[in-house]
Amino acid sequence: MGLCWCSQVDDGTNKRGGVVMPTNDIHVNLEIKGCSTAEDVMRYVYDDIEMPKPGKSHMRVNGVCTSLLYGEILPEGIVKAMDLLGAKHATSLLDVGSGRGTLAFFAFLCFPNITHIMGVEISDARFSLCAKAMKRIPCAQVTKNHVSINLTPEPGKHRRLSYYKQNIMKMLDHVRKLSPDIVIFDVEINFGDRTLIGFLKALKPGCCVLSYEDLSAWWAKSQSVDESIGGFPFTQFGLGNTYQTSWAPNAGYKFMAWRKKS
Repeated sequence: MGLCWCSQVDDGTNKRGGVVMPTNDIHVNLEIKGCSTAEDVMRYVYDDIEMPKPGKSHMRVNGVCTSLLYGEILPEGIVKAMDLLGAKHATSLLDVGSGRGTLAFFAFLCFPNITHIMGVEISDARFSLCAKAMKRIPCAQVTKNHVSINLTPEPGKHRRLSYYKQNIMKMLDHVRKLSPDIVIFDVEINFGDRTLIGFLKALKPGCCVLSYEDLSAWWAKSQSVDESIGGFPFTQFGLGNTYQTSWAPNAGYKFMAWRKKS
């Protein structure tokens, strides 16, 4: 079974979990016939694209130590996360560990204010699922390592969704250019990774990060062996929130939300 998108409520507003789903021009902009809502598009693109199968924890993927033990955030969890992170007011989003690309694609459909979204996935197998799904969108440009969708919904307004099969630490120039308002960091991290420390420091003030791991504890541990790292540059918010995931569909997983200090 692929991704399951719940039916919209029958009140004429097409609302779901506090997010208003667009009803106009989605199928026109993406050149998909027969789809008039975001849920229609998500079903069409992902319905039979299997969720990534669990792999191993602490394994090497393309030369990098990571984990393929877990899956992805489910639709209800995505909606909740986008609300907490202020997606309605964002203009750019970075999804690290983007898997099949569902979160980034959902944000692209439902938040027209977000003009540039970038997903990065290091696993060949998981990125291939994303590429397979995106090939169903006529206007998508799909290669072995990159997917791009460029839209001009109205004169002078441009939107772009990009996916890369790459190690995020090798894309720091792309990240700086994107200057994300929101970062989804759904990956395991390595102790003392100086490149990651530089990545987090480079994020702009006010940027909101949703992380799989406790960045504060990881930073403190790294700082204990290298004081030059400096103080942790984020404050935590949304304490206690859980988000439905493929490995915890009922209880949810307690991702942690952070905001970059000024």
